[in-house]
Amino acid sequence: MDTSLGLRPIGVEVADRLEAAIVRETFAPGEKLREVDICTRFGVSRSPLREAFQILEARGLVERRPRLGTRVTEMTVEVLDEITTCRLALECTCSRLLAEREDHAEIADALDQVLAEMRKARAQRDFRSGFEANVRLTALMHKQCGNSVLMRLLDQLDTSALRYRFRAYLSTAGMLDDMIEGNRALIAEIRNGQGQRAAEMTDRLIRSAWQTTRDLFLSTSESTKT
Repeated sequence: MDTSLGLRPIGVEVADRLEAAIVRETFAPGEKLREVDICTRFGVSRSPLREAFQILEARGLVERRPRLGTRVTEMTVEVLDEITTCRLALECTCSRLLAEREDHAEIADALDQVLAEMRKARAQRDFRSGFEANVRLTALMHKQCGNSVLMRLLDQLDTSALRYRFRAYLSTAGMLDDMIEGNRALIAEIRNGQGQRAAEMTDRLIRSAWQTTRDLFLSTSESTKT
């Protein structure tokens, strides 16, 4: 039993922990979430768990149906496309704002430190750790953009986007290499204070990851049919 829940509302805490588990496919797409098992796992009653399910439903991670219970939402190419279409403009704006800040060089230094963690993970062929470092890199960019509304919108999109990124990291050879190189070039533009170039680099990076992830899901779908 996990009794280490923090001081935030229990339902929110459970929702965040379930979100992390869903993103990392501890609970697989389409899997039924059994209340008794999860209550035991987190050491909570059904009331905060049901609150957590409501939160996760709003985040697009679970779906609840009368008499059928709660299941993890499926992952599809169509949803991936919708998420990425929204992310492109927002992430490019975030990068531009970072490069245009007066302390852009200091921000680049902080980002380089996290990028070094991605490189270390690559050297160790630890793709899961590479993914986790990439999550921290993205979160740091959002946090430093200086626009609270933009940050909230990006965080909402990340909730769903990370599921696809995790799958790609663990299933696609070269994904970590591509993300390291793309983020290296992006951080260089932020360091140089080149807002427009940083936005363009972000667009290129997201589209590349999008295509890689689309190809993965399309190939998986075809192999399932055959």
